[in-house]
Amino acid sequence: MELNIGEIIIEKRKEKGWTQEQLANAVGVSTPAVSKWETGSTYPDITLLSPIARALNISVNELLSYEKVLSEEKVNELRKKALHIYESQGFNAGWEFCQKVIQEYPNSIALKFNIGGLFQSFMLLKEDRNKEKIKMYYKKAAEIYEDVLNSGNQKYTYTATTILIVYYTVLDELDKAEKLLERLPKEKIDTDMLSASIYALRNKKDEAIKLTQEMIKRNLSRISQSLDILCAYAHEEENIDKAYLLAKINFEMTKLFDVKEGAAYYYMIKILSLKGDIENALHYFEEHVKSILELSYDYSNNPVFDKLNGYPNDLSYIKKVLAQSILEGEGYDTLKNEPRYKEAVSKLKPLVDAETNTFSE
Repeated sequence: MELNIGEIIIEKRKEKGWTQEQLANAVGVSTPAVSKWETGSTYPDITLLSPIARALNISVNELLSYEKVLSEEKVNELRKKALHIYESQGFNAGWEFCQKVIQEYPNSIALKFNIGGLFQSFMLLKEDRNKEKIKMYYKKAAEIYEDVLNSGNQKYTYTATTILIVYYTVLDELDKAEKLLERLPKEKIDTDMLSASIYALRNKKDEAIKLTQEMIKRNLSRISQSLDILCAYAHEEENIDKAYLLAKINFEMTKLFDVKEGAAYYYMIKILSLKGDIENALHYFEEHVKSILELSYDYSNNPVFDKLNGYPNDLSYIKKVLAQSILEGEGYDTLKNEPRYKEAVSKLKPLVDAETNTFSE
């Protein structure tokens, strides 16, 4: 079989936006030498393989691959197809497709990174979700992301590490999770904030506003998740008044910014039920159901997030997952015999049974 080093060098150089001269300078060779590699006239000296791979942000294995490295366009195409199969044919078909293409392209780190974790978004709708089977999927996915991490490709190192921390936490392999956590850089500055300031100074107003809005939304999500954790601890300590106050703060914050944080509803309903305030618990439950039925990520009229976009137009699958999470939720047991609860739930069942088309090819 013929080595495709030249094609790989061309593709990866262009992905970085480099000229042949820039690559030559990075590796320490002449521009004509790079040109000869790319045309296939000559191969790089073996001592240059590691420097070339580092310069192109790939592994030596990728550089020496006997099959053509998948282009970014092809990876995106396979990812889109995987999402569609998960949605239209079910979890098992989607999982099998992802494993199959990973086996077909074992050296494509980009492919492993982009489709190795898709299963999480479709797990809730899988039948037969016992703990051992769920762990099996997470264990296999962890192996895939270990490959990504071990490739040394800096483009994916940080995100792959954070994904693995989550997976090992789910698998109760806390020592592994902790070791990976220690490898993450301790950020001392907010680079996005600095970038927004630079955009502003260069009079790039739209870029500065969009980046600032993205930061606000990201930080709101982090604050909401942190309040959920504090609320859960207060509940565990049987300090129901404190748990209610934390749940209320979270709910009012998400309401104020008009963001979609379903967990804020969940804890309000759960804590009010524990307090015996069934009337208000039902009120929030009905609101929660309504928010799912009318779900929209159109922030065009939201002054804080009006520059954000990129959400799918068809939200049928997202609504289906949210509806399913309510039907299976354990925090609503005290409400299940209430007529208002039953009426609200009846509105969700069509969403669960519906055919969805969010990830169409």
